[in-house]
Amino acid sequence: MELAKSYAKINLFLRLLGKRGDGYHNIFTLFCAVDLYDTIGLSFAETPAKTHIICDNADIPVDSGNIILKTDKILRDEYGLALHFKIELNKSIPVGAGLGGGSGNAAAYLMLVNKAAGMGLNRAEMCKILEKVGSDCCFFLYPPMALGEGRGERITPVENTSELLFVIVNPGIFISTTLVYSSEKILLTERTLLPKIPCSLNLDRIVEMMSNDLEPAVYDICPVSAELCVALKSAGALKAMVSGSGSSVFGIFESIHTWDAAYRKICEMYPEYKVFKVKSLSKAQSAARQAM
Repeated sequence: MELAKSYAKINLFLRLLGKRGDGYHNIFTLFCAVDLYDTIGLSFAETPAKTHIICDNADIPVDSGNIILKTDKILRDEYGLALHFKIELNKSIPVGAGLGGGSGNAAAYLMLVNKAAGMGLNRAEMCKILEKVGSDCCFFLYPPMALGEGRGERITPVENTSELLFVIVNPGIFISTTLVYSSEKILLTERTLLPKIPCSLNLDRIVEMMSNDLEPAVYDICPVSAELCVALKSAGALKAMVSGSGSSVFGIFESIHTWDAAYRKICEMYPEYKVFKVKSLSKAQSAARQAM
């Protein structure tokens, strides 16, 4: 069995530039992969002799609605994939939480199949496939950090000089991305006001840029997300905000000491929620994942 780690992401900033003709929004965002991950195992299918998913989370669909199987269908319909696989998906990333769990799963599956079936697809070709199944899927071919433009599919890697420390809190509330983007409370950013991205980023510059134009809409739909941001800042975060379209929020921390203390405090304050103490993915981790 071939195994892959499918990492989560957070959006260190997310700016909306306006609605497109296809109904999506043009965005300008900074993706950051973190060391929270699902595990995907891939083996050749025996019985039943078709590609199928076994998942340890009953909330995850294992039919054609799963983004992994949407990716698989494109490979069969457009690239002639004939082999069938058993996919074992072990979930740690919360569902519908703004952390890119499903998108990362699709990218990890594609990379596994590309190797197992000897398809020889390069990154540009894989990105073309992933654009069809999710706006942020392409990023997961590029970790650890990258700008996303267009719908999020146009990726430009960014150099980060700091190891970033985060506490992520997920209140267990599923938020529809479509519902958030259709809210009248979302903000729009003028292109002239977009942050300037230097050749490499450090902690101070990242904290300065952090903001999310979807945050007012998320707070309206899920008020507890606002409460959690306040709690993280009170616990010592330099800044706290919603990741993606929520409901998860994260705080960024300056030192190991404040990071550890905040994690313990938030766990005590919200024992019913999922709390994760994570770091930004390193170049070595990213390279190891891409070399699978």
